[in-house]
Amino acid sequence: MGRRKTNLRTHSKSLTLERASSQDVDEVRDQETHETSTQDVQPAIRVTRGPSKYLDVWDLPDDEEIELSLNSLHQPVDDGARTFTGFLGTIARKPHMCPIRYLNWKNMPEEFKEECWRVVERKYSVFVNPIAYEALKAFTLQKIGKAWRDYKSRMKKRHYIPHSRNKTRVKNNPPKGCIPEDWDILVDHWYTDDAVAKTDGQPVERAVLYQVLHTRKDGTAVNPVVKAKMDKMKELLEISSNQLQSSDTSGSIAWSPDDVFAKVMGKERKGRIRGVGFGPSPSARSSKSVLTDIEIHSSQARDNEVAQLKASLATMEEKLAGFDEMKQKLSQFEEMEERMEQRVQQRMEQRMEQRMARMLQQISPQCNQDVSLAEHSPSLPKSSAASYQPSSL
Repeated sequence: MGRRKTNLRTHSKSLTLERASSQDVDEVRDQETHETSTQDVQPAIRVTRGPSKYLDVWDLPDDEEIELSLNSLHQPVDDGARTFTGFLGTIARKPHMCPIRYLNWKNMPEEFKEECWRVVERKYSVFVNPIAYEALKAFTLQKIGKAWRDYKSRMKKRHYIPHSRNKTRVKNNPPKGCIPEDWDILVDHWYTDDAVAKTDGQPVERAVLYQVLHTRKDGTAVNPVVKAKMDKMKELLEISSNQLQSSDTSGSIAWSPDDVFAKVMGKERKGRIRGVGFGPSPSARSSKSVLTDIEIHSSQARDNEVAQLKASLATMEEKLAGFDEMKQKLSQFEEMEERMEQRVQQRMEQRMEQRMARMLQQISPQCNQDVSLAEHSPSLPKSSAASYQPSSL
């Protein structure tokens, strides 16, 4: 049975506060405890209510789904877009769905990503059109990945205490609901030498970050190809003229079109800058928004053409199916007509035989009577001419 579509409306602030789960309260208490224990190291953080839980979406009955409006690029728009993005953030914070033990979203196993998408499919009305389906799925997983990275960043800002001597202290104060094993792995990464080097307040170059993210715990590169690139980057970074100046950097990751990373990996293409996440892009716009109006209309025209071709194909298939059915019926009719002709021929032959038999029966007595009369009739007299004999000369 089909699921009923529903539209969620924005609730008042008081109602939202009342529906906040006990986990929000636990997170606030946990935050207050951490601030008290670390007040000698860093200033206190303002206590807030915590992130929204979007219980209206999570508690939606199984026989209902939320109708989602999409634009021409198959991205959520209108009032439902904000709720949709916020709901994806709650998925990213689920420890069993998006574990924090993985260092980046690329390393997140596909089964976790697919489970996130299945949750979205159960709550929202997803288009059957394959183009819209794949575009919305890619957009959804991209947003969940970004929310997951932001969530880990907030965790580090809230719980991380500089200096390795505080490592055990941080491990013993995990966030509420966090899986202990995953928390230990994340904290261990925070206190590695390379990760600590990035927390000194200075931006780190993409080449340095590349080496950090592609090095195993034993200090070796993930594969020979990456090792060759890392060695080339190290060689170039030793030259002072290749290092970025403070005026060339902004944010936490330093980059420029001709930095060491670009010299080894190649120039940037359209889309987002490699190694800097969802921040800048070559055109200062996202990869999906750089499409011009002509490209958008062309894409729409192609989609319409594909849809028309599919509709025409379906119509042709229906006609072919009807033609096959008609051909089968015609064949049956021809067989029936042939059998009828055979029956008619047989009946005609039977009638001819019967008629001939009756005619023979009628003719036979008359013939017998004529023969009998001929046998009993008297001899005819001879003609005078026949009896005349001339006299001899």
